[in-house]
Amino acid sequence: MRPDRFLPQTWFDARLAPAPSAIHGTGLFATAAFDAGEVLMVWGGSVWTRAQLDAGEVPRCSFSFVDEDVLLAAPRDGLDYFVNHSCDPSAWTTDEVTVVARRAIPAGVEVTGDYALWEAEDEYLIAACACGSESCRSMIRGSDWRRPELQERYSGHFLPYIEQRFRSAKHDAGGGRARPHFEEPFPAPSSWLAGLRPE
Repeated sequence: MRPDRFLPQTWFDARLAPAPSAIHGTGLFATAAFDAGEVLMVWGGSVWTRAQLDAGEVPRCSFSFVDEDVLLAAPRDGLDYFVNHSCDPSAWTTDEVTVVARRAIPAGVEVTGDYALWEAEDEYLIAACACGSESCRSMIRGSDWRRPELQERYSGHFLPYIEQRFRSAKHDAGGGRARPHFEEPFPAPSSWLAGLRPE
């Protein structure tokens, strides 16, 4: 992957702001309404490898894997650090860096994401989920992406490398060739990103 395909820092819509959350600590809230499908943020940061992370070379920061062995690292003062988990999230991803509204988000409502969409490290654990949704899973694990009901619910909205994992597993289990879901394993962000400048 070319490092220059990612923004140097995360871009956020100006209608997002941190505020106290009933779910956990500080959350990220809409200060004005979003329509379903509107872009909320585009992750950016410095590019590192899993080997560098394992060697302790990545500075203390907020980071997200965008490929099996590639991650973006950003300071923890970014607004994306405040996106709390919900088992019925108001946001989801459309590629490895773009987060959009899953449904209409009125002003004053918290922007949440299901961590199963982008967290695939088996050791990851939220022992007691406090999202309060009817579909709450109670305990959130880094292996939740393997759950068939989540694969069906969020099809096309996992980070591409995670979606590729379970599509490959289904292909292997079926003994046939799976139809590719993405044009390429890790599609580049949409063309509109070319004109974006981090604020």
